[in-house]
Amino acid sequence: MLITTKLSHCNINWQQLCALLAAAGLGARDPQVMQRVYQNSQFCYWGFVNGELMATAHAISDMTSVSYLADVAIHPDFQGHGYGRQLMDRVMQDLAPLGKVFIYSVPDKLDFYKKYGFHDLTTGMVYAEGIALERLQVSGYVR
Repeated sequence: MLITTKLSHCNINWQQLCALLAAAGLGARDPQVMQRVYQNSQFCYWGFVNGELMATAHAISDMTSVSYLADVAIHPDFQGHGYGRQLMDRVMQDLAPLGKVFIYSVPDKLDFYKKYGFHDLTTGMVYAEGIALERLQVSGYVR
């Protein structure tokens, strides 16, 4: 897998990115919104196999003490081949030196992130309302 971190080095098809996120179980997304999300993230990761976008992640950070990692995804057709490990190795190489790294994971991937030293929070909270809150509740993120 080729991992690139520069948005300008690849011609991202935002609809394909949204299809990747949906296929990986992260829900439906709007391509225009996702373009803004990635353009405003300090860290962007793109994984390609034979020119096909099959992995992604992005993060924001204060570059001193904390980072927030989001949308870590490997297309299901490429899971089980070590690509998730390759992606997370690169992400943690960049983010771990900056202090705490926060992520909220789909429930069935918690054990994957624990392999990278992530710990369950006892005091984590989220603010959301309307449909965003409803999605979090239905997906098992919020009681």
